[in-house]
Amino acid sequence: MLRDDIETPGRLDATQLNNICTWITKGMSEQRSTDLGTLKHTVLTYVMLDHKPLDPPISKKEDKSDRGFNHPQIARMLCPCKKLDVFDEDPDMYVLGACRTTSLTCHRIIGTLQDGQIKATAANWPTMFYEDGVYDPDDRMKGLFRGHAALRVYLHLFIGPNAAVTDTAVGNPSRPSKNRLWGLMRVTPQIIAYTHVLVCFLLHRC
Repeated sequence: MLRDDIETPGRLDATQLNNICTWITKGMSEQRSTDLGTLKHTVLTYVMLDHKPLDPPISKKEDKSDRGFNHPQIARMLCPCKKLDVFDEDPDMYVLGACRTTSLTCHRIIGTLQDGQIKATAANWPTMFYEDGVYDPDDRMKGLFRGHAALRVYLHLFIGPNAAVTDTAVGNPSRPSKNRLWGLMRVTPQIIAYTHVLVCFLLHRC
């Protein structure tokens, strides 16, 4: 067994270990590329809670210039949770903030998001990371990593696109899911992190 070979000191030399690491890394890269390819356009149908199309719609094209903070509905999902109340009041309103020269000046809230002056950090997650996009300032962990977009990305990748469309754990019975093929019995922290990284990358314009 490969696992026994890896865990037993001296059984594999440096060249063999390097070859194994290269093989694993290559497989991870290929799987990530496959996942991104299947989701590039489909993920846009998972953005709205009720599965309604985006308004304005985004056409299928190679670049993602219409995504991220350039799209009002996606901008709201990517908006850091602590700024959502300002965003909801008026995405185009002018707010007081620090510019690059550190002085205070007025900017559109959506403009500060586009410029990166308001940053998403571990203390200020994107709104879409929360269940139903609801952030509780008194309990920052409530609903965290339970957003519908990341959940649908998980369903799409690990159970099947049909599961993501119907918001159920039922995939296509004629095609075994990754969960079944890989023997995955539960959703791990690594899977949660992976799906959230993917959905952020796919929705941003970069």
